[in-house]
Amino acid sequence: MHMIRPLIASVACAAATFGTAARAESQVNLYGVVSTDFVSASNVYENGKSSRRTSLDGGRWAPSRFGLRGSEDLGGGLSATFNLEAGLSPDTGAAAGTFWNRGSHVGLKGDFGQVTFGRQWNLNDDVMCGYFICGGYAAFSYTEFGWLSDTVNNSVKYYSPSFGGVQLGVLYGFGEQPGSTSAGSTLELSGTYSAGPLSVGLTHHQSKALVGSEKDKLTSLGASYSFGELRARLAYAVSDFEASGLDEAATYDLGIDWFGLPSIRLSLDYVARDLKGSGDDSHFIRLVGDYSLSKRTGFTANVIYLKNRGDAAEAFYGEGAPGQSQTVFTVGVRHSF
Repeated sequence: MHMIRPLIASVACAAATFGTAARAESQVNLYGVVSTDFVSASNVYENGKSSRRTSLDGGRWAPSRFGLRGSEDLGGGLSATFNLEAGLSPDTGAAAGTFWNRGSHVGLKGDFGQVTFGRQWNLNDDVMCGYFICGGYAAFSYTEFGWLSDTVNNSVKYYSPSFGGVQLGVLYGFGEQPGSTSAGSTLELSGTYSAGPLSVGLTHHQSKALVGSEKDKLTSLGASYSFGELRARLAYAVSDFEASGLDEAATYDLGIDWFGLPSIRLSLDYVARDLKGSGDDSHFIRLVGDYSLSKRTGFTANVIYLKNRGDAAEAFYGEGAPGQSQTVFTVGVRHSF
């Protein structure tokens, strides 16, 4: 930890120096978010005992992070880009085990589209977070749906230009396993369509086991439509995580956002998880309010009620217990730079 602060300072100084020396051709920006939440959660099971937890967390609605991003104009409509982003916990000062855990990639952008190389967010996160509610308490918290939002190491990601509102994407993550070109690899495909107030997205994820021929598969479909001060969202995903040894499952999110005032956003979502051939299902309702004091600073509040059926043991906090319910209340402050 003692080495992290000097490293951050060195990176920031290097970015400032580089940005000054090459301002005419390129730009480098230091950015970030610092967010903390006061959290109160019921029925937190640990070591077989249930209790209410009251804590200060590092922010889930707007995860705390800092990063560097930049671009260079190469001429002829071609530019080089890079992005380095690290997560942190302002409540404890801890950094992630992988320093640039939220992404580290370089790429090219032009009339052909954009291609990037490195550790980067998957297509599900890029596309489906416009339809599923995201920000910590979301469908990807369910056991079978972690790939709705995750990073992929050793990956190549390509997005096409938009043709009549249609954009296509592909991501391939190399498994880099000795003696195999496909073990541990990841493949994702996406397609989006936007026309006025309507937006539709489709993604497919497939990752191969390190040993054997089993695969994890996840297919997602989402849509949103804006009308006046409201935006309605619908998202659906099915998973078959054979390689991970999980049962087939489906999840869906019915959501609505209200943007009635420039400084206030409200979102209400119903998010369900259906385990195939079983009554061990889960669902939660989430109400989110976000109030902006300025372009950079604001407050956020969440109220979530989670309910499990049968032997389902999903939980946002704690180990989870069969059939349990959990209520979570959060209020926090965020500042971006």
